[in-house]
Amino acid sequence: MAMNEDFFVRVLGYKSAMAQAGVMLSKGIITTEEYAIIDTMMTEKYGLCSCSLFRENDLLCSGIRGNMSHYEEVTKCQEQ
Repeated sequence: MAMNEDFFVRVLGYKSAMAQAGVMLSKGIITTEEYAIIDTMMTEKYGLCSCSLFRENDLLCSGIRGNMSHYEEVTKCQEQ
């Protein structure tokens, strides 16, 4: 199934905002907690589901080599 244009524009806006947040995170301008807040806010702004494959949730945490994200939204999504 093809992605409709409206959804594509919303995903593009979300990805663009999160790319900027990722740069700020990598430069130490924001913390991981602030990054997670921005992610949640951008998900709501652009109307993406918390379970969307397009979200910036790292499902593999390199620090502990686990397979679950440390973000609270992912846990909420799994309960739905």
